[in-house]
Amino acid sequence: MDNIMENPGKAMIAAALLVGLAGPAVAQNRTTIPDFSYSEGVKRGDCKIAFRSRDDETMVDFGLGIMDSIFSVEVLRNRWDIVDDKDTNITDIPLTLTFQNGQTTSSEFGGYKNGFYQGVWAMWHGKDSDPAQSQRGLERLMEASSATVSFDNKTIAEVNLGPSGFAANKLLDCAIAERKKRENPAN
Repeated sequence: MDNIMENPGKAMIAAALLVGLAGPAVAQNRTTIPDFSYSEGVKRGDCKIAFRSRDDETMVDFGLGIMDSIFSVEVLRNRWDIVDDKDTNITDIPLTLTFQNGQTTSSEFGGYKNGFYQGVWAMWHGKDSDPAQSQRGLERLMEASSATVSFDNKTIAEVNLGPSGFAANKLLDCAIAERKKRENPAN
């Protein structure tokens, strides 16, 4: 143990391994490693994993519906002028995720969000033209270790997602565990 404490790099790797072994959480848990900070939990019927953007003020929050498997993204700050003078009732502005491997995925639904946190939201809830859009969004996230987020033709965030597939696996593990809890409430 003393050897790990003498080498901060080994300590970070050990911390990352422990994080990877942890099961899905119901309450918010936060882990921070340089350029990689995330929190996870369950909120409003969705499993969530949020990453701090490289600008250190924007949060990129990925979600997966526990019962409906809808993939979603919110990009938020405490106060963000991106929302000023925007119509928050519009729901058809696509958000695009571009991953380190060049793959992209764009939502069919999206808009501006105003409130305690301000920013944008998007859902990969397929229309008749693409009924499996949520699945394809999650598949792209499965291969991702970083992402650039674009909305309304502007890059709004860049985020480190940890090891390839980390975010998607956390969302899937959480959704499976939460479904089991709801199916067997006595356990």
